Amino acid sequence: MAYDLYVGPGNWRDGPRDHVGSVDFSELPAFSRLVKRGDYDFIERMSKLFDDQAFDLGDIERALDAMLPLLHASLQADERTLLHKLIAVLSFASRRQQGLFCISD
Repeated sequence: MAYDLYVGPGNWRDGPRDHVGSVDFSELPAFSRLVKRGDYDFIERMSKLFDDQAFDLGDIERALDAMLPLLHASLQADERTLLHKLIAVLSFASRRQQGLFCISD
């Protein structure tokens, strides 16, 4: 099972969108540890792999503002890998000025 991450306009049903990544169950322990590091609404919502999620540009910018300081934290390897993936996806959405949609399959 994968949690597919898409960037595109409108809602997840509208128009063309770019598949920019995926998350699977093996990453849940890293999600859990990252959530415990602070108030990270984005990470907490992303860790619910059975629920589709949508993030608008405001959500994306707040998530980047909250998560970028974690790059300086002492993280386990799987946490750092996940953090890099999430920041890359958020940065792509921010650069494109489009929403992020997380769809459970």
